[in-house]
Amino acid sequence: MIHIQEPAVYEHVIHYDEEKLLQVRISISTFKNIEYLHIRRYYMDFEEEWRPSLEGISMPLDFNNSRELFRALTEIISLAESKEIIKENFEDLLKDIYNEEQTK
Repeated sequence: MIHIQEPAVYEHVIHYDEEKLLQVRISISTFKNIEYLHIRRYYMDFEEEWRPSLEGISMPLDFNNSRELFRALTEIISLAESKEIIKENFEDLLKDIYNEEQTK
């Protein structure tokens, strides 16, 4: 058997749905001496093996792609933290504001 793509050098499950038996994985593999970053959905087959689906993306793992992915993840984390801080410290104020608007 000819292997077109080498096995992943890095792989991590970033989402797991136990009910639907689906995973989303991020991995890095090499094809024709170029490293690629993959974000792909996996499913459990009838032999109870995880298989990659066609749903996902692949892109060369270069500095620009890595930097932009890092930037996006940093912004997402920052927004999530901000949301928690706002909720924790201003929840009562927000409830008052929305209650006032509903009574008008």
